[in-house]
Amino acid sequence: MTVRLVLSAAALLLSACDANLVAEAPSTICTETGAQCQLPTGPLGVCERTLCAGGEISVCFECISQH
Repeated sequence: MTVRLVLSAAALLLSACDANLVAEAPSTICTETGAQCQLPTGPLGVCERTLCAGGEISVCFECISQH
């Protein structure tokens, strides 16, 4: 019985989450379509292409609500 307990504890420790595998919080700055972003009001949004301010020709993105 104690062997099973020790093996179970060892398996649990070996399978613990690696800190590098935890996802980072979504950014408030969009750099690609479809990426998750943090809306200023709090909930998560999604990055979508939008018209650039001032008539710029480059590609611009905006964080919009998912719902």
